[in-house]
Amino acid sequence: MSYLSYVESLKRSSQMSAPTTPTTPAEMPSSSSSPSSTTPKVGFMSLPLELRFQIYDLLLSIPPHPKSSSHHHLSSYAQPPDHVYPAILLANRQINWEATPFLYSSNMFVAHPTLLATFPRLRNWYPPMREAKTLVPLIHRFHVQVRLDLPLPYDRKAVAESFSGLDELSIDLVQSMFLGVDSNNLAVFDAVRGVNNVYFSGSTTGFEHYIAWLVNAMTSPEGAEVAPYEPQEDAPWAHIWSGHANLVRSSIPPIEKQE
Repeated sequence: MSYLSYVESLKRSSQMSAPTTPTTPAEMPSSSSSPSSTTPKVGFMSLPLELRFQIYDLLLSIPPHPKSSSHHHLSSYAQPPDHVYPAILLANRQINWEATPFLYSSNMFVAHPTLLATFPRLRNWYPPMREAKTLVPLIHRFHVQVRLDLPLPYDRKAVAESFSGLDELSIDLVQSMFLGVDSNNLAVFDAVRGVNNVYFSGSTTGFEHYIAWLVNAMTSPEGAEVAPYEPQEDAPWAHIWSGHANLVRSSIPPIEKQE
């Protein structure tokens, strides 16, 4: 039996039941007419570890979260939502130990818009995690959406505690009007350290140099001191923020250099 067939049998196991009518001796086929009747059954734990890992990956992993909210909005109509099948984690302790990293460490989780990593969910069509306090340390990849034109409900400390030390962090920037605000709201991320890969998407026009500096700061080792950002004109239209006082600006103070 191929591992793909075995995966399909696992998915159908909750919907199918074994026949309950016993077979009488007269109805039993002879060994000469059906050689496969003497073939011993192979249990799941008898499969090679590499094959079990492939099955876990098929059952518990879904494609990465789209980096841009606009891309997610457009693509959501083209294909149905992806789902995982975590019931396999309840089979026994050995399977739970082997398969748990495929669900939590491999997938990218969506951070809560207010509580960030303390109340995440796998995708928007899944409920938030109930056992977040014990399971969040197993998550290595997060996606977070940041509003540039509204006051943020969290501070630098909460952001640093949620996202420092991750394998991957995807940040989607959103504003209601093109070039309507500056990048002040991103200052809450400048204390994050130790992230292996940081991706910015969405409304990034006008402060590309600041984002490049921020990526460098966030990917620096934990505890590292980073030189403050020196403002510069990021684009030909970047000067509009200094010439118009009516633009929305966040109230987050710039980070102070610690002696």
